[in-house]
Amino acid sequence: MKDKWDEIIHLQNRFYPNWRTKISRTLYSTALAGEVGELCGVITHLDGGGTNNLKYSESMILEEAVDSFIQLILLVERSGFSFLDFNNALIEKIMVLHNRLALREEREAKP
Repeated sequence: MKDKWDEIIHLQNRFYPNWRTKISRTLYSTALAGEVGELCGVITHLDGGGTNNLKYSESMILEEAVDSFIQLILLVERSGFSFLDFNNALIEKIMVLHNRLALREEREAKP
């Protein structure tokens, strides 16, 4: 995954050389929210909701999820964090989730 992360940053550096200083985090957080909104819209339509006549496919879920992930990477990097920082935070969060599950299973196992 790090190689893809680095590739996204490389492309961003080429498109917008001063993006870390010239473009605010607000723009990246708004772009992330927009991409997640598009993902939600695809799911809404696939599940039978929505009002327009556009054709939606399951593969659009992946497309919008990738767009969201790219914006997340840019926001994380723009905020001064690296892949390693993100990966460490992810590992910590997964440990928290394992602990929550263990506690839940422990409670459910009691008579």
